[in-house]
Amino acid sequence: MKRDWNRLDLKDAFHTIPDACSRALMEAARSAGREAHHQRRRYRIALAAALMLVGTVAAAFAATQLGWTELFSREYGMDVPRSAQEALEITQSVAYEVGPVTITYQQLLADGHMVLSAAQAQLTNGGDALYADDAAAQDGEAVPQSVAAHYGLAVGSSWLEAAQELDLPLYSVRALVELPSAYSQEAMESALWQEDGSITYFNMLLLDSAMESEPLPVTLYMQVTQHDPVTGESLETWQAQEDAIVSMTPLLAEKDYLPSADTVLDGLTLEKIHGELYATGVYLTASFTAAEGMTQQEALHALYGMTMLDAEGAQLPMGLNLSVQADVQALPQATLEVSAALEALPGSVMLSAGEQTVTAE
Repeated sequence: MKRDWNRLDLKDAFHTIPDACSRALMEAARSAGREAHHQRRRYRIALAAALMLVGTVAAAFAATQLGWTELFSREYGMDVPRSAQEALEITQSVAYEVGPVTITYQQLLADGHMVLSAAQAQLTNGGDALYADDAAAQDGEAVPQSVAAHYGLAVGSSWLEAAQELDLPLYSVRALVELPSAYSQEAMESALWQEDGSITYFNMLLLDSAMESEPLPVTLYMQVTQHDPVTGESLETWQAQEDAIVSMTPLLAEKDYLPSADTVLDGLTLEKIHGELYATGVYLTASFTAAEGMTQQEALHALYGMTMLDAEGAQLPMGLNLSVQADVQALPQATLEVSAALEALPGSVMLSAGEQTVTAE
């Protein structure tokens, strides 16, 4: 299903919350992201040596690191479904040396609609260093509170000020999952810092269409840059790309919800709502037929004015992919997809548009 990326605005999805010690940078990649993708392809140099971490040692290491559960909790106060936590926790860690840093993807999972990764970075030799997320080292941004507390820095100290005061090397880190543009054109990135000052880098890709429940081949892209602690300029950059397989959590259940009567919401006739249950939560896709003569822009306006509710009329808990996605490319057919952090398909669903509400069951 082709989504309407022009209206899919996820800039606020991963936002800065000082108390959470996190900073987010979002990529709406239909144009800029596609160019960045080609730039990385041109300039990457595979300098990594794979260090596959397996067995109980890898599991114990991964369990000590911040992951998606902590990110969603700190950013939004969201409770990640227990089934999703378990699916993320059992994924096998893989680690790679990128220059002086070891980057460990300790969570790597897909559910047919999105791909999630969480990668932790530390100096391979066990030494001490400062780790910024991507270009933050050059932007004059303040270190997160956890890093300031760990090193006893004044609140508001920039990365460069911290590196000079502590006489520590300063690195910026990026750890992504890449797919061909035919599968994904929208990606989100964020970071959290451990109590020891190391960084966990998060990446989420929204898949362009539901994938089959089988392992997904991807490319892991990693970049580490050391910065001059005085000027912030790049001293050296190490880049790597490695092929990997992402576990696909299977479709557990599905259901079609039908409206009790013909219902037109802002010029769109609701045909059905299709529900899919994964370990990561529930996806609900409402299918509509647009009125004759309705334009794509009018259909988009109507779709983005709708809200999915539970049987009691309450807002559904925000889903892990943080998005509402509309497709109007095949008018008069149109769809609206939302995700919800649920561990079971609801018995019925309500769809609201202004003062109109319809129940489908």
